[in-house]
Amino acid sequence: MAFLRVQIEDNQHKDYDLKEGRSSVGRALDNDIVIEHPSVSNNHARLNFNQNYFLTDLRSSNGTFLNGKKILHAKLADGDMINFAGITATFYTNSDI
Repeated sequence: MAFLRVQIEDNQHKDYDLKEGRSSVGRALDNDIVIEHPSVSNNHARLNFNQNYFLTDLRSSNGTFLNGKKILHAKLADGDMINFAGITATFYTNSDI
């Protein structure tokens, strides 16, 4: 099972298990992964699982970055660093971390 580790403060993070299908990311409370930060769009990005994990930016105001590069759609690999408008997250495929 994969999960996303979102950095909340300097030494604090929150882990989100990624379910099969889609997981939405954004500031709005109806997202699967809610990031309460003004730079994050209400509906910022989406994670999709269909044999592989993919990250899609949903035309967010401040962009989605994967390993330092701005993306619209990209395949994810274990350990990838994601930046949602200044909020850092790490994608993991191993739940033993």
